[in-house]
Amino acid sequence: MATELKTFTDSQFIGKPVLADIEFIPHLEKINDFAATNGLKIFVTSSARPWGVPVGGAIVSPAKMSNHLIGHAIDMNIQIGGKLYTSNELGDFNSLPPPIKAFITTIRNHPVLRWGGDFGDPVHIDDGLNLHNPNLWKDKFPIIQSELTGLTQPGIRAVNSPRLLFLTTPLMKGDDIKVVQEKLIGKGFDLGITGADGFFGQATANAVIKFQDQEDLDPVDGIVGDKTKKALGL
Repeated sequence: MATELKTFTDSQFIGKPVLADIEFIPHLEKINDFAATNGLKIFVTSSARPWGVPVGGAIVSPAKMSNHLIGHAIDMNIQIGGKLYTSNELGDFNSLPPPIKAFITTIRNHPVLRWGGDFGDPVHIDDGLNLHNPNLWKDKFPIIQSELTGLTQPGIRAVNSPRLLFLTTPLMKGDDIKVVQEKLIGKGFDLGITGADGFFGQATANAVIKFQDQEDLDPVDGIVGDKTKKALGL
């Protein structure tokens, strides 16, 4: 059983960074291919989630064995032609533009992937692991949850393995974030009234994206990894 929490980015994914189990990455790559074929963008609103944290804006009650808890699901809106299709529009399949219908139909026809609209959650895509292999779900759960804890709480990961910094729920916090914030402020980026408070909130994410764009870094994703840290002088 290969189980490891990874960040995922690709050409058609926008919105929040995707956190996923390494065994779900090939499915995300397929979703990206399906989106590219149909000329649309996947605006991610949620991926792997810590257990016990309330889900803001949920349109259905989270399942006790949700695939979000093991990094095998995403919640998303779909962007095409400058318009963002949210749960309200995605819930009415017959009224959707042909490219979105084709994208969803491809998900439905996939041997593993599931579109949540078939069970009342039209912004959701997963691989149904909680249903077809619940024992594997249970094996993955403590590993992925431990990895999520390592991402959101400082001092847990090894010193020689610095963590990636990005927008999560709950917010990441720590001195490593404060140092990044101080560098951004020193370069003229506005972090709002909170300033360098050590919490990686939306203002910090926005500043990171603007900095990455200014420095022609690739990708421009709001994630502070080795490349962005180096550009900041860290």
